[in-house]
Amino acid sequence: MRLAYRFGIAFLVVVLVAGGVLVATFDAHRADVDENTELSVVDRAAQSASVLDERLSEQRRTVAVAATNPDLVAHETAQQDQALEAFVSSSAFDGATVVDDTGTVRSFTTTRQPHETEPIVGTDLSEQAYVRAALDGEQYISDPFRAQTGNTIVVISAPLVEDGEVVGTINGAYHLEETGLFDSLAGTDNRDAITVESDSWTLYTTADRFDDTVSHSVSLEVVDWTVTAHRDQAAVDARINRLVLFQIVSAAALLGSIMIFGGWVYRSKIRHIGLLVDRVRALERREYDAGPSLEGPAEWQRIDGALDRLAGTLAHREQMLLVLNRILRHNLRNTLNIIAGRATDLESKLDGDDRESAREIQLVTTELLELADRARMTEDLLDPVGEPVPQTDLAAVVRDRVAEFTTEDDGTNADISVTAPAHAIAACGPEVEAAVDELLANAASHAGPEPTVAVTVETTTDHVRIRIHDDGPGIPDDEAAIITGTRSISQVTHTGGIGLWLVDWIVRRYDGRLLIPSTDSGATDAVDRSDADGSQHEAETSDGATIVLEFPRAPNPESIDETDAGM
Repeated sequence: MRLAYRFGIAFLVVVLVAGGVLVATFDAHRADVDENTELSVVDRAAQSASVLDERLSEQRRTVAVAATNPDLVAHETAQQDQALEAFVSSSAFDGATVVDDTGTVRSFTTTRQPHETEPIVGTDLSEQAYVRAALDGEQYISDPFRAQTGNTIVVISAPLVEDGEVVGTINGAYHLEETGLFDSLAGTDNRDAITVESDSWTLYTTADRFDDTVSHSVSLEVVDWTVTAHRDQAAVDARINRLVLFQIVSAAALLGSIMIFGGWVYRSKIRHIGLLVDRVRALERREYDAGPSLEGPAEWQRIDGALDRLAGTLAHREQMLLVLNRILRHNLRNTLNIIAGRATDLESKLDGDDRESAREIQLVTTELLELADRARMTEDLLDPVGEPVPQTDLAAVVRDRVAEFTTEDDGTNADISVTAPAHAIAACGPEVEAAVDELLANAASHAGPEPTVAVTVETTTDHVRIRIHDDGPGIPDDEAAIITGTRSISQVTHTGGIGLWLVDWIVRRYDGRLLIPSTDSGATDAVDRSDADGSQHEAETSDGATIVLEFPRAPNPESIDETDAGM
């Protein structure tokens, strides 16, 4: 996968993760708002219920204390009226009555003007629950009801006791339309409201200005009332909307920063890396003047300059190689042809030692011409491998080249055996034929007058190998180390010919390997004999030379069935 695609995927993942974090954060904050609102409403309801319980308990104690005033038991006297008026004026009640033991009102006072006492005094209230409870010796807080005066009231009553007997009751009343009993429940936050209810009666509310609320109810302990705290839903929604706006701005800032940073990274890094790859690939294609220029910061300019210098160096060296190649192909070859022709003429005209000398000149000249022909192939090997990579059946190549080699009348008496599967398709081109020819000729030339050569083609999961073993003296370790690249060429260490070099260049052109096991019987093999499938080859037990050509196996062999490969 190209780096730009990987960067795009990574960038998309970062954006998705950042977006997911923002969404999760928003959900968490919104949940916090809802939870805090709910907790606030619950606390407000509990606090209001506690305040109202305390207020009612206090008023109940106030009535109980007032009931101990002896003047209140003096029915239908001025002292009783005065004592009742003093009770109302010093308390939070809006009115009060005193009834005798029969439930008849004997005194009445109210904070309203004028005092309308006559219609109330003498009224029988014995059927009222708060009167009956007080006459039974209990304090009582009534449910809301409509009084004779037309007011909706709540009454707190207490018994009047004289000489241990209940002789009446004192009853303090709150007018619910005007009472200050609930004033302490009104808060300063206009987003909140309180409702006090008793069964179907709404005693007090400030929530009628809201369309929808978040609410919570708590029952009082002193009386069977319910206090409900409200929070305006519109205010909660407004807070959430502000949170949404903040999250949108934060998301835009964060994602915008990521986009800007990603764009900068792409332009300054990823794009330049892509241009660098294209430039290197142009060098691989021997297009030394092609490829994009790396512009940008000083670092990339230095890399661009280094690539320009490298391209110039490679172009100069390739020019030198091509010139030398053409000298071998034309000038030197023409001269050698003249020498060979003259040597042939001399050989036909001379006798004795002079004839042998002419023959030796002719043979050496022929070897040089063959060397020039092999060197000429190096120019073709400079060209990069095209796409798609060619495919070659190495089993068929080996059988064909061995058959061709054994039918040539060149004076060799090599005994060559071939072991190969029906097909072995490798990712390589037809140049491999020249490599096989070179190795067969090398074995025939250096393995003695009647060499024995075993050629084996092997297939593994990932590779196809050609293994050539002869019974000759083998390749010296120093020369093998130079060919395989484990030792550098110097004036002291070098090889004597171009054959193995040519084989190595052909193999490397297709990402293969030239493997040369060690000829030192006491040393470990210089190459790894483990196949890709984990199998292990036994080391050669007999003397001789072994050379292995390893090529990548063709990923999708074309037009050839490999079902019997490796058999």
